[in-house]
Amino acid sequence: MSQERGRRKLMLRLPDIRHLLASITSEALQEMFESYDLAVDALERFRNRSPREEGLISEYEQLCHEIEQEVVVYCKNR
Repeated sequence: MSQERGRRKLMLRLPDIRHLLASITSEALQEMFESYDLAVDALERFRNRSPREEGLISEYEQLCHEIEQEVVVYCKNR
């Protein structure tokens, strides 16, 4: 379930490779989808906390960006 949510989130975030995300299936990519879903959910929770923890927000923004880039490289090298 988390994997499919991560796939859909990445498809929205990375429209240029949406077709690849929809068609490629691999264990490595499934793990990236799940990691992305968990990271985005955590980021959203951190953004909604009061008081805001800017350090955690920054860390998870970076983590989400790194996963996005890893997915792009993985998909384009297949």
